Amino acid sequence: MPSSPLATISEVDLFHIILVWIHLVAATFWVGGMLFLSLVAVPLLKQDADPQSAQRGFVNLARRFRTFVWGALSLLVVTGAVLLGNVVHFSAPLSSWPPVVMTKLTLVLMLVVVSLAHDRIIGPKVRILKQKGASELSIGETLLLRFSPLLGRLTLLLGLGVLLAAVIMVRS
Repeated sequence: MPSSPLATISEVDLFHIILVWIHLVAATFWVGGMLFLSLVAVPLLKQDADPQSAQRGFVNLARRFRTFVWGALSLLVVTGAVLLGNVVHFSAPLSSWPPVVMTKLTLVLMLVVVSLAHDRIIGPKVRILKQKGASELSIGETLLLRFSPLLGRLTLLLGLGVLLAAVIMVRS
């Protein structure tokens, strides 16, 4: 009787496989969720006859999703840090690390900064500004209202860039 493919996997390999799997599931949830929000939820809510109701619906959806996103992002950072040890030597100078690794790490850092700014600074300000009338808004506030949706799109683009860098990293 032939042995199972799993019988030939060492404990170290199994740990690595599980770690990569957790990393991929977290990335799938995180980027998939951003795609869902931008490609499904936002267009659907824009069709709502009551803009106030649509705004409340989106805020509720985004707040619930945000909790899971930060959990997924935390998993990605922890598993990514452990997996990074398979690609680089931490004692080596950063200048010797492969460019694709540095690119991915830069994109991840940018993504975390933009996501924090979006969730903790810009988002709350925009919710307050949307309660004002258009005539009550300063030029800066009007620009902030127009600029804020771009941050969500930027996080999606950065996330897709991280995924692309990961694919290139695995292939090189």
